[in-house]
Amino acid sequence: MPTYIRAKNPGGTFFLTFVSHKRRRFLKDSLALECLQDAYQVTVRRRRFLLRAYCVLPDHIHVLVTLPRGDDDFPTRCSAFKGAFTRAYLRAGGEEGQRNVSRYRSGEAAVWQRRYWEHCIRNEKDFQRHFDYIHFNPVKHGLACEPGDWEWSTYRRYVQRGWYEADWGKTEPRNIRALESVGE
Repeated sequence: MPTYIRAKNPGGTFFLTFVSHKRRRFLKDSLALECLQDAYQVTVRRRRFLLRAYCVLPDHIHVLVTLPRGDDDFPTRCSAFKGAFTRAYLRAGGEEGQRNVSRYRSGEAAVWQRRYWEHCIRNEKDFQRHFDYIHFNPVKHGLACEPGDWEWSTYRRYVQRGWYEADWGKTEPRNIRALESVGE
């Protein structure tokens, strides 16, 4: 089994992508959205972090999080979030995907892909590219004509705060083209 080396950046900001098992398209269903909110609240209460941006799509989630000063343990937070979601979702009647032998043996539900994508944000320009990528993602996937049409992201919040012009994202922003294959 490969050993994954995760970035160490105490107090750092990370772009994370969680993908559903076999890309099952259920994450924006009302039950899943409720369980995502609950899992976020449980996780942030136990292991503090700042959620800077998010976008929930039918089969994956992008988030941008900043850890507390001196703390570099985002893997524990990722595991806690995915676990809290899975327990709440299955307990509430949500259905898991088809488990393989390995998942049966380990008692692992078929809700999420085992791994997740992570990227340590290096500077302000890198932050802005990933921030924009998150908010443009529903348009990229053909789920919305413009970012403001998609309600399951932080885009509208940032328009209200003046971080984005209301018409931002009518065309693909140049600064995110290099991120096309990030985490997907």
